[in-house]
Amino acid sequence: MSPTTARPLGAFTRRRSPWQTALAAGVTATMLAACGGGDEEPAAGGTGGDGGGGEVQDVTFLNILPLESLTFTPELVAASCGYFEEQGLNVTFETTQGSAQAIQTVLAGGALITRVGDMETMLAIGERDAPLVNVGQINKTGTIRFVSAESDPLESPEDIEGRLVGTPSEGGTSEIILKLVAAEAGIAPEEVQTQVVGLAPGVFDLVSSGRIGGYIVSLDTSVALEQQQPEAVIMSPSDFVDSGGQVYITSEEQAEDPEKQEQLRAYLAAIKEAVQFVAEDEANDFAETIECLSEYDIPSLENPEVAVGSLSQYVESWTTAGEDEIAQTVPEQWESVYEEMAGSGFVPEGLDPSEWYTNDFAPGQ
Repeated sequence: MSPTTARPLGAFTRRRSPWQTALAAGVTATMLAACGGGDEEPAAGGTGGDGGGGEVQDVTFLNILPLESLTFTPELVAASCGYFEEQGLNVTFETTQGSAQAIQTVLAGGALITRVGDMETMLAIGERDAPLVNVGQINKTGTIRFVSAESDPLESPEDIEGRLVGTPSEGGTSEIILKLVAAEAGIAPEEVQTQVVGLAPGVFDLVSSGRIGGYIVSLDTSVALEQQQPEAVIMSPSDFVDSGGQVYITSEEQAEDPEKQEQLRAYLAAIKEAVQFVAEDEANDFAETIECLSEYDIPSLENPEVAVGSLSQYVESWTTAGEDEIAQTVPEQWESVYEEMAGSGFVPEGLDPSEWYTNDFAPGQ
């Protein structure tokens, strides 16, 4: 078997394998139900939505950042424009204090699903042996950006050497991706210089004054900076590394539960429908998408150019692997992320990351 191909159901050898057996049974039941005629989407959705007469299921999604952000557009559109409802789900959003708390809450069964970075997932499973499962990937490219000034631009991995870079927090995703990019230029992680600067609007002044050589922001913020600061230089880590995407994770224990399996299928089916809706709406400058999002207080929506620019980049991230791969983990990319993480010493070498994810809950499976 190729190391970049997820193992088929029942073929897992990891020490916590019972959930795959339960999953196989759930998939078989779904396929048998689908053979009775009807469309593919109800089978993918599991509960079949209100149209199928199924009972509405309550699901909790943990967002690791404030919900009022375009990064959660698939979730917010699925909620406000009825895609969750069509799949028979009543989704509640709960904000956590970052990914660590979200992971712990999911492991404890306090929520069905959360969305965290692929790097954090690798750390949790590969380094800490957490019983988690990646059930789908939403962002195929990273949505973090490096900001610098024209007077001393950060445009390549080599430019990181000797440069003090501001991060939102210590030891988080931003710092890890910075070190992975630096590794592309042969710069050891311990040689990368960082300083916590937070996310205040005035951070660019630290760059302009030469106190720091750059800092790390979200995609939304980078689009706004390009308009507000003509001298700003924006660099995307995804131009140099495969790491930095975001995946949906649940606990192995919940993945064993047939009822939870159907909820996961329904959730991911709704997310795919929402992504397709937004992607098609790009031709209309996302007018209908913005209407769906209007009930949320999202700062980026106050500036139409920022909103359209940001949504265009998110659509590219969600769909870059093709429509069939929306909400699915791309095996080759997942393997590449592991190799980048292992090569920089963040996770042990010699592990098999194909054991840490499954696409069997994904739409169309």
